Amino acid sequence: MGLGGSSADESAKGLDAWERRWWRKGTSVAGVDEAGRGPLAGPVVAAAFSVLVPEDEEVLDLLSRVNDSKQLTEQQRESLFEELTDAKFQGRTAWSIAECSVEEIDAGNILQASLQAMSRAVHGLTVRPGTVLVDGCNRPPELLGPGEKWTRESQRDLESRKNQTKLAQWFKKPSRVKAEEAEPWRPKEVEAVIEGDGRVPSISAASVLAKVSRDRQMDRLDALHPLYGFKAHKGYGTEAHLKAIRQHGICSEHRKTFGPIREAIEREKVTISGEAASDNKRSLTADALQGSRKSRKATA
Repeated sequence: MGLGGSSADESAKGLDAWERRWWRKGTSVAGVDEAGRGPLAGPVVAAAFSVLVPEDEEVLDLLSRVNDSKQLTEQQRESLFEELTDAKFQGRTAWSIAECSVEEIDAGNILQASLQAMSRAVHGLTVRPGTVLVDGCNRPPELLGPGEKWTRESQRDLESRKNQTKLAQWFKKPSRVKAEEAEPWRPKEVEAVIEGDGRVPSISAASVLAKVSRDRQMDRLDALHPLYGFKAHKGYGTEAHLKAIRQHGICSEHRKTFGPIREAIEREKVTISGEAASDNKRSLTADALQGSRKSRKATA
């Protein structure tokens, strides 16, 4: 299993600096990225992309035109999405898109959900990669072996792991008395690459796939929940979105564990509580008046 720290130059970018390092060893590489960690609504979506034929000039030309999805216009992303998923590349590339729902985000937290979606995307590839390059400083725990850190390791951690590997060869492994369950598949190496979506072509491709897929989902959610303007802001906390929440409350696609949504829920509870107290007060007042009238009649 690979190490969490990067063995490449921290500022290096492009195929020569990343994918070709493994291709020269005969190892396939997949890049993985996510979209939708910051919004207040909607799922977090991840994608994985892998080149299966390293010397395919048409594929390499396509990768040369892909960049971090945030640096591209919506039209450029849509066009590249169609090219990256074109059926003519079947058997020459592999790609997969996965997600974690709002319910899954609220059940844990957005970081866990993002890494879970990335793991699902990698497992969804039709050809399993030997190396996975992950955008950011964390690695999906499900892709790692027992004891491996999912957060980015320091240089001291890397040196310690290397020394442990060297020492392990001098110790006899204990015999296994009974057969164990088969280990789940994991890539041999998983490497976290900070700002990888602008440095590693395979991650850039995954970035485009994840971003476009999520944007399209938010467009569909806009049709289901037209009061919030999801098509315009994709669920992010814009002033227009926050104003809509204040006016209409929240919907089922809002992330209830996110601060602005929690605040909206609390405001609604206070409002409902205040209205209930007001109704109760009016009811008591009406009962008192009615009781007073009955008392006057009885006296008369």
